[in-house]
Amino acid sequence: MAHKIKSQKKWPFFQAYHDGNSILRHNCSRDIPLREPKENREYRLRNISEKEIVVYKIDGGLINNDEVLKCDNGIYTEDDWLFLIELKGANLEHALDQINSTINILLKRPSIKVKKLNARIVLSRVSVPRISASKENKLKQLLHKSYGGGDYKKQSRVLEDAL
Repeated sequence: MAHKIKSQKKWPFFQAYHDGNSILRHNCSRDIPLREPKENREYRLRNISEKEIVVYKIDGGLINNDEVLKCDNGIYTEDDWLFLIELKGANLEHALDQINSTINILLKRPSIKVKKLNARIVLSRVSVPRISASKENKLKQLLHKSYGGGDYKKQSRVLEDAL
């Protein structure tokens, strides 16, 4: 398959991060599951329209620094949409910090724009919220105002999206 997504201005995220060592998949698969080995958490993107997607390993890939917080994976689409995915135990607050840190490192500091940014957190179980509600609201506002009306979803065990 000839790739549409190339290192061009039309796809700024890919242009900045097209290092093949961090790319887990680059195709038009109809089903994109992401899970951690031996864990019961899963994010699944149903690519019904068969758009071209690029799946990135962020933790230990695009961000290979143990000193900073970062989410697990990213999915970039031919529409210049980016999904940041964190597969987490029960610590929602830490997962929110990881998503925010990833946004700062990959998008804000280098000033890389995407048409839409979506954040996804899959927890093994949802614990009673503490400070998380205000952090969640701040993230929702950031995604909506600064990243094309992007959205935030969290769920326990399995979270699915469709394109």
